[in-house]
Formats: sequence, structure tokens, C-alpha cells
Amino acid sequence: MAFGVRVLEENGLIVEKGVADRRFNPVLKGVDARAYPTMASLDPYGDTVLNYLQCGFLIRELREGTEFLTAMGVDDEAVSSLIRLCELVRAKPHRSLLFIGD
Repeated sequence: MAFGVRVLEENGLIVEKGVADRRFNPVLKGVDARAYPTMASLDPYGDTVLNYLQCGFLIRELREGTEFLTAMGVDDEAVSSLIRLCELVRAKPHRSLLFIGD
């Protein structure tokens, strides 16, 4: 199971889409919700939408969570890809990041 990931404009237009590394599944891998609250909110069975501010938090968690992400088997390239999508959201007002669960 892998998350589909989309950067959306406010009107629903897709700016960019992709698929997260299939091993990136923080909730099913037992993420520490106190240390990584944004990653802990990514619903593996439903959709999760992150706004501009939440993408900033996710960027921080991805950068600081190297040990946890490595233990999941997620490589640096996959993390960089997620950070880049978050930065696209933050580049322009009224964008969001949609994680599509299974």
C-alpha cells in the first residue's frame, strides 16, 4: 500500500501528483505521535489534507525524523520528494497537499 500524493489548488486543480514510497506509512509503522504529530495524522485508510502550515510541520518532521524514516526503509530520495511537494504547497497561497490512503 502506498499513498498517492497530490498538490492541489484551492479550486481542485492538480498542480502535481505522485506516489509516496510504499514503505512510507508512519501510522502503521508505530510513529511516535508526540514526536511526529503531523506524520501521525496521515490516515493509511482514508484521505488526509494538509494546509500551508501543516506542510511546514511535515517538512520539519521529515528532516528531523531520519532515524524513524530509515527504520521504515524510506530512503533519502523519497523523503526529498515529499519535502519538495510540501514546498510546492508553501510556494503559493491556497494550496494543499492531499495524501490518498488505501
